[in-house]
Amino acid sequence: MRIDCLLARGARLFPDVPAVIDAQASLSHAALHAEVGRIAACLRQHGVTRGDRVAVLSRNRWEHVALLHAAARLDAVIVPLNWRLSADELGWILQDADPCVVVAEPAFIATVDAQRAHSPDVRLWLALDEVPEGWRGWSEAMAAQSPEPVSALHDPTDVHAVLAQIYTSGTTGRPKGALLTHANVMASVAAISVDFGMKPGQDRHLQVTPLFHVGGLLMTVLCAASCVTLRLLPEFAPAAAARCLSQEPVTHTLMVPAMLQWLLSERGVEARSFAHLRFVAYGAAPMPESLLVQAIDTLGCEFFQGYGLTETSAMLTILSPQDHRDALASGRVERLASAGREMLGVELRVVDRQGRDVPAGQPGEVLARGACVSPGYWRRPEATAESHADGWFRTGDIGVMDEQRYLIIVDRAKDMLIVGGENVYPSEVERVLRNHPRVADCAVIGIPHAMWGEEVLALVVLQPGDEVDARVLIAHCRASLARYKCPTKVEWVGQIPRNAAGKIEKVKLREPHWAGRRRVV
Repeated sequence: MRIDCLLARGARLFPDVPAVIDAQASLSHAALHAEVGRIAACLRQHGVTRGDRVAVLSRNRWEHVALLHAAARLDAVIVPLNWRLSADELGWILQDADPCVVVAEPAFIATVDAQRAHSPDVRLWLALDEVPEGWRGWSEAMAAQSPEPVSALHDPTDVHAVLAQIYTSGTTGRPKGALLTHANVMASVAAISVDFGMKPGQDRHLQVTPLFHVGGLLMTVLCAASCVTLRLLPEFAPAAAARCLSQEPVTHTLMVPAMLQWLLSERGVEARSFAHLRFVAYGAAPMPESLLVQAIDTLGCEFFQGYGLTETSAMLTILSPQDHRDALASGRVERLASAGREMLGVELRVVDRQGRDVPAGQPGEVLARGACVSPGYWRRPEATAESHADGWFRTGDIGVMDEQRYLIIVDRAKDMLIVGGENVYPSEVERVLRNHPRVADCAVIGIPHAMWGEEVLALVVLQPGDEVDARVLIAHCRASLARYKCPTKVEWVGQIPRNAAGKIEKVKLREPHWAGRRRVV
């Protein structure tokens, strides 16, 4: 099934039930379906057709959701942009994605304007809310449109058309656009829908993780498929999330572990009632077992973990609510450290460096295949070939599979950090650090952080005779990178350890910081 069929079903079966609620508006299923038709008509008027890219730069709001469905209706591809990135980072992605339409909210328009000279093929610059010079206003653009009909715009059986292009940083330090098809996303939706148990026309999901992440895309489509209400907060804020969960009929939510930590640290949260809340999903970063037990005690609902990557439509394994209950009932809380077992439609292998399967209990790289796996990267044939080898997708994660096929992720072959649910690639940060005139060499690693999961530590070798304040190097990074990617700590070292091939020995650098912990990520 294609996702553009989903809203029409909701409009037929539950026309008056809210489909999406944000800070500005509440749209019923019928109203959202009509708005998507108008947006599709506007895009079509500006020449958007099959395969064209539609980029959107905004926090969580209903227009972001509607654009996804409108682009799908035209067989175009949505490109959700990370609004936390710097102007240079966004500029590089805009050049690579080559969109014909860019939609942005006011807070980020200045950032985009700085890169407009590098995007000559954009036919429509569409501003949400206030309309600066050189942009067209969203309301004015949509007011004159009649809804574009769903029928006859594409082949309804073409489930392998690309739906979204989501950028994920690569080990080279440059982002790659992972391509996700309708079939990819719907495979993940189908696999998790039973566990989520959403009641059509009744339930409400609170979305606080950003819509530019693959998890946000997945939850948007799941809510449309389930005909439930998608409640959007612009971004995560502990007080707002606690208020929403306790005062509104929210039944489901998705949070990364750092968000749950912030929520549980909010003053007075233990005294609140979460009477409607039935289900919390979490993922994107390791969940400390003590935090999970505290969250279960405080929120008093079912918990669900999903492990996956952008390239696998967010999902590969599931630690189900029943798994959580069994672990707590048996006292085997170590089970909560696992990422669960393969979800429906997924096969996993754990292999050594030669590609041979390792015995249960032994570490190796996790390989996956299934309908949820991306066909590859936009304009990156070499990266696609490298990651999709012999019919299996190389996750780059090191895992251990036990006899019952529960997977524990223990390390990352590609050295990626996860800071509060955000992916950080050390090579990207190292590239920026090495541009500073006083830095002779450097290495970036992740070290434990109680709230974020990991924080960024830069180990720096200075040029002979030079001195520099750590704050200067941190500021240097912040001028070029998103804040969450930048070092929060700097240590001075005499040299960076490298192996015979000249590669930095990251395991050796991480060891003293992760000693005594079950997991090194």
